[in-house]
Amino acid sequence: MGLPMPPLRLLALLFFSTYGLCFAADSPAAGFVPITPTESPVPPIGLSIGENETAAWQAKGPTPSLTFKPGSTSQNQFNGPVYLKITYLDSGYGRLSVALKEQGQWKKCDKFTNSVLARTDKWVTSYQRWSGTPDTPIEVRVTLEKGKEQTLSIAALSVQSEPCDDAHFQFILDEAWKRPYSGPSVTDRSLTTNLKGKIMAGYQGWFRTPNDPYDNGWVHWGAIERGQFSVDMWPDVSGIPESGTEKAGDLQTANGKPTRLFSSAWPEVVRQHFCWMREHNIDGVFLQRFLNGNTFANSNRPEWVLGNVREAANREGRLWAIEYDISGTPNERLLEFIQNDWKWLVDQFGLLKDPSYAHENGKPVVLVWGMPVPNRNIKPETANAVIQFLKNDPVYGGNYVIGGLPGDWKKLSPEWQAHTKSLDGAKAWLSKAYTQDVTDFAALKLDYYPHVWPGFSWSNLKHLPTGSTEAYTPRNAGAFYLNLLEKTIEAKADRLFVGMLDEYDEGTAILPMSDSPPPTPRRPGTSAKFFPGTLPSAEGKFVGLNPPKIDLPLNDTAPVKNVPATEYSIRFDGTLIVPEPGLYTFTVEGAEGDSATLSIGNKRLKVDPFGPGAKTRISIEADNQQPLVYRLDYQHHSNSGALRLFWESSKIPKEVIPESAYIDAWGRFLSNEGKPADWWLQLTGKWKEMRKLRQP
Repeated sequence: MGLPMPPLRLLALLFFSTYGLCFAADSPAAGFVPITPTESPVPPIGLSIGENETAAWQAKGPTPSLTFKPGSTSQNQFNGPVYLKITYLDSGYGRLSVALKEQGQWKKCDKFTNSVLARTDKWVTSYQRWSGTPDTPIEVRVTLEKGKEQTLSIAALSVQSEPCDDAHFQFILDEAWKRPYSGPSVTDRSLTTNLKGKIMAGYQGWFRTPNDPYDNGWVHWGAIERGQFSVDMWPDVSGIPESGTEKAGDLQTANGKPTRLFSSAWPEVVRQHFCWMREHNIDGVFLQRFLNGNTFANSNRPEWVLGNVREAANREGRLWAIEYDISGTPNERLLEFIQNDWKWLVDQFGLLKDPSYAHENGKPVVLVWGMPVPNRNIKPETANAVIQFLKNDPVYGGNYVIGGLPGDWKKLSPEWQAHTKSLDGAKAWLSKAYTQDVTDFAALKLDYYPHVWPGFSWSNLKHLPTGSTEAYTPRNAGAFYLNLLEKTIEAKADRLFVGMLDEYDEGTAILPMSDSPPPTPRRPGTSAKFFPGTLPSAEGKFVGLNPPKIDLPLNDTAPVKNVPATEYSIRFDGTLIVPEPGLYTFTVEGAEGDSATLSIGNKRLKVDPFGPGAKTRISIEADNQQPLVYRLDYQHHSNSGALRLFWESSKIPKEVIPESAYIDAWGRFLSNEGKPADWWLQLTGKWKEMRKLRQP
């Protein structure tokens, strides 16, 4: 907000900045505490922001900080929570960290709003709550963290013993998700009695923006402040209330317009998602609930999305159920995490009292995904204990349990096959063998939830070069999705799981998609991903090379942090621009005993190992108007040497490819291919109609 102020009022602000800024109704005893910086000298300066001139205290440096304390004649008695109101200049990036002293120790505020800087160059008001009994005299420290040599500018700070009358802050403090739902509901209870004939979609709800209720900055969208993304779909937010979105930094669409992104932490965003489901005859969602210790019952973290989903389902007449995703959960903690969380959901959250919660044959539905998936490292006996608790616990059991299985579930060990028989229903991930699955699960007397998806892409998330077709399933304007939907009908499947409603990360979302995303990242040079061990894996470290070309020494020095000096691998991805058209020969040089695979254009070279007689050259016709996409995977063992990539042509003698030839361009954004933004919702809703037409 702007703070217009005539120059004659500047001095008044310096000494009385807290008066009149935040009033506590019916709390005259608390009063207001004048707060001024303790550092000396910290003279206030006049700042012109737009047409407004404002006085502010400033601090500069890598982590600038200002400490405030009350004037000597002010009241300073706080025997409970302290509420703060801070007006600061949102210039640059970073986040405010506000702390008070208790017994000589700085302790941070536990509730806060608008603490993430998004470079709007406007005055912003942040409300904070600090729980405890502060020292006398009270001291407040405001620090700008995660900035880069930025300036912290504060125009006003006030404290009091009652929260300010700000709707957003009151929403944060209310924490409605901690108690049973008591709002309006239009849910038809007959809708929630079973899932037969229904379309259910997976709902991640993990997208965040600066200054939403979580107030943790950009989450799951990518490093927006750097123009980098972790999504391959750009959402169409035209139907979402602007209050639930945030300007995406300086990013612009291809036609030069500002861009905005939504946060699932805002109730109005989730309400709109459920509204779209209602309009397209999609019955509900399985809310993905990750069990790596992040739920409220296991870590005391807020549950805004959980509360939003419950409210939206009730208001839009949809249903919902919990889907536990065990990815990242250690085997020894899995049962404990589920027991703690389910007990809290039942006892405090009031899940079983919710009119919109899904049931099957009178039993509450819960889905547990991933226990038999090999790389999740869960033991069969642990999985059996989880099912035993959810189905047979004398207080918290009696649930209808669906198991999330790998697509090749029939290849699982006998122990896992026995576990599968203990389920009530099954979802086989990425399986297209719908007809066979219907037969096999029927023989096991399990309900079957066929998994369908509209396509797949994670080029931005995995830093794959622009133009790469790796990890990419084209949507083909809906043809791929329609084919899967039709196959489930041919298989006589009587229910459906769509993966996912909102997963823009992997390009599987069916929510509206924009055809005007910002450009994908592009910069000179190349980057590499280093892996401990000689095989690429999900764990790795991206680095920008310096100099930015493939010319690396191989010796007894660790190449990057957390990667050993020997027995490691490197992956290079990117594009090359040749100076002129012609036949180019590329040569890979490496240490003896190491191995490498070079893919460039439509050619592939495998060197295993380097040594006398090894073929290390590959030739390809190249055009300087069309970049060459390349990938170089290199496995280093222990011998010293150098990793280099050369080129040569009829006009260029053999040389290490120069920096100027490398372009680190990665990512892609999907398009609707001429279809409307909600085309994927439309196709999903057609399943019931198609199924009805096919039934005898």
